[in-house]
Amino acid sequence: MDSDDSNTGYDPQMDRTAEPHNEAIGVGVPEQSYRQLVRELANARSMQDLVGTMKRYGWLPPIVGLLLYGFTRGIFEHLTEPFAMSQGYIFTGWQLALGINLLFGVFIVGFTWFLYFGVAGSIAGFFSDKTNMDSTVFKAGGYLSVLFVPVLVISWFLALTIPAPEAVVAGVEPTADVIETHRVVANSPQMRIVDLLLSATWIVVGFLLLPIISELYDINRKQSVISVLPVTLLAVIGTQLV
Repeated sequence: MDSDDSNTGYDPQMDRTAEPHNEAIGVGVPEQSYRQLVRELANARSMQDLVGTMKRYGWLPPIVGLLLYGFTRGIFEHLTEPFAMSQGYIFTGWQLALGINLLFGVFIVGFTWFLYFGVAGSIAGFFSDKTNMDSTVFKAGGYLSVLFVPVLVISWFLALTIPAPEAVVAGVEPTADVIETHRVVANSPQMRIVDLLLSATWIVVGFLLLPIISELYDINRKQSVISVLPVTLLAVIGTQLV
């Protein structure tokens, strides 16, 4: 850094247009910069600044966001498991059951993230003369996935208000009884509210993804809508059916 830089107080670490040191994992970004990530995203003056910030911070923040979403999803799955509900969530091996649900939550979140943002990016790449696939769309997906976390936390409390079903053990009780118990929980008013909240969140995610897709792939708004709308509709329908 020359004398002019020191006099003006210029810091290339905080320049949104600066090249990342290691975009793959975010190595080289000072720890204190991560603390300013939310502020930088919120205060971005343009979509180019927003996308530039996502690129500069690498993969660590999106991965953390996905893990947070996955764990909250896993806890929700545990709270809505009929057998766990019937036992008051405390039973022999409940720690193992919770661990399995956490792993399931991370898996389903990872699969959905890859499918949703991958398909949206692929469709956008079809329209783009700039690129076929930009990995930053997956990073954006990690950031947007955080929107599901407060929704799922609310869903925890809704799940706790569902009347506990009769204890039915899969593999011991008749299959029809097990299916019926899950159906009763799934059709409860609380779960219908959860489905509506999750569907609304998918719509918000799709809406926020539109300008990001447009910036990354240099396509117009109509092409962005065509890229995002189909996968968003599938996500909403899937949420209502599962």
